[in-house]
Amino acid sequence: MGTDEVVDPFQLDLVGDFDTQVNNVLQTVRLTRQQVDDLRKLFFDLERSLQTAWQGCKVMPFGSIVTGLGITSSDVDVYVFIPEGYNQDQARNVMEARKVLRRRPMVYHQPFAITTAKVPIVKFYHIPTRRNCDVSFKSPSGVRNSQLIAHLLHTDRRVLPLTILIKYWSKVHKLTGTNLLPNYALTMLTIFYLQQKNILPPIIRLQSPNNSFYVDDWNTAFNEKYIHKTENDQSMYELLGEFFEFYSSFNFEENIISPFMGSPLHKKLFNHMEDIPKGFELYKKNVGNKTHIRLKTDTIMCVQDPFEHNRNCTAAVFPRLAQSFSLHVQVAAKIYKQNKSTDFLRDILMKKPNLPQASKKKRKNNQRMLSNNTDKPKNKDINDKHTIAEPKEGASNDKGDLPNNAAVAVMENTTATSNTQESSNVSAVNRPKKRTLHNNLTDLYRQTKKRKI
Repeated sequence: MGTDEVVDPFQLDLVGDFDTQVNNVLQTVRLTRQQVDDLRKLFFDLERSLQTAWQGCKVMPFGSIVTGLGITSSDVDVYVFIPEGYNQDQARNVMEARKVLRRRPMVYHQPFAITTAKVPIVKFYHIPTRRNCDVSFKSPSGVRNSQLIAHLLHTDRRVLPLTILIKYWSKVHKLTGTNLLPNYALTMLTIFYLQQKNILPPIIRLQSPNNSFYVDDWNTAFNEKYIHKTENDQSMYELLGEFFEFYSSFNFEENIISPFMGSPLHKKLFNHMEDIPKGFELYKKNVGNKTHIRLKTDTIMCVQDPFEHNRNCTAAVFPRLAQSFSLHVQVAAKIYKQNKSTDFLRDILMKKPNLPQASKKKRKNNQRMLSNNTDKPKNKDINDKHTIAEPKEGASNDKGDLPNNAAVAVMENTTATSNTQESSNVSAVNRPKKRTLHNNLTDLYRQTKKRKI
């Protein structure tokens, strides 16, 4: 089975009670510890190859592979840090990387470059590990982003398995992936739902004025020592079923999903700067300085990034995809309400709603919307030079140990995690004292290596 193929639900062992079935599903669809450990070979090969073009470059994996959400169909995402002194043009570096990888056809199968995307990437298939990999050169902002997700997933014992189940459900029904709902956005939807259940805290509660770590003008600090107390004792079965109920009735047309605030925000609040809620002072500053564009709210879905408050993670979701998501959660909610717990997993994975067929014209329009439905900054002063400011003096240590899990294994002998989540910024305005990008990434790398598997 190729890495882009999802485990057929008909192959699952869905017998016994609900919790037994959940364990069987997780054992089947999750990456094993050995598979995660084997990815060190990919990172080693890639870094060694690219260092022939950029001496001192660092390979930084990010995404599901390092947050614990990796499943058998997961690809590998990597950010490459290019040291100062080299050309930082993304498209040019992507083409150069493709050239380098093509010199080793027994290791990298058919590397090809995509230079016209908002985040240029080079894609390849790593033959030794049999994994597809996407490589970008845009931004290291996801180092902190991935750490936040990993932290939240291990705050409560129910969160990680629930998030994996929802991810697998979305893959089975072809709701997430390339040109679909981003996996990252689905994770944010899950985190937001659990915030409504008081199982996870709002991100703003993990931050304070004295706790800051700036990446591309956004505060990515969070207090990993914060203890969130909850009286919620719902079972996995109840939480999964009520996830579908929650989103089957959520008003996406009028509200923003805001994990930062931990509650829905009315889209109209972001139409005028004076109406923006308290807590978004950094958003007002960055947008007011015209170093960042406004949050795009005139979309079918608006899922706000927990750190980059001007970023809508679902800006490219087109109408038919939103309709498909809505119908699927409605069907799953109905199954939860009507069926027995022992039949729940089987039915939500195997029963599909009847979607109206789209005409060829509509399909073309959807594809056009997908490629064009993202704002670009109009300010010519905005560029792609990324800087990280060190935490303010006296700030608490926000780079503590991640919980033990197989996904963290890939980070021990490689580099720190990162993410290509888009940033449209750069100029520093009244920020804390800066250090070089290399120094900050090195610090993050060292902190990561200290974490235990």
